[in-house]
Amino acid sequence: MANNASADKPQEWIITNEFAQVRLTIDTLGNDPRLKIEDLATNLTIALDAFMLAGLTTASEEDLKRQMDPNPKQHPRDTKA
Repeated sequence: MANNASADKPQEWIITNEFAQVRLTIDTLGNDPRLKIEDLATNLTIALDAFMLAGLTTASEEDLKRQMDPNPKQHPRDTKA
């Protein structure tokens, strides 16, 4: 049986450094739990399921660096191909 206290208030973690500040929570509202990442500077969020998280483990550091810019002039999600 699940602990009601933890079900009432989800756990969150805030991770910071000199370049960024993000909040991590576990989103359990859908079919499967997802890691929700919120950029506290821009309020942009993304929810990653286990499949997507596992995919991150196979990416090289160079692959990730190409995608990472915490302060882009135009966010990649806003561009249309």
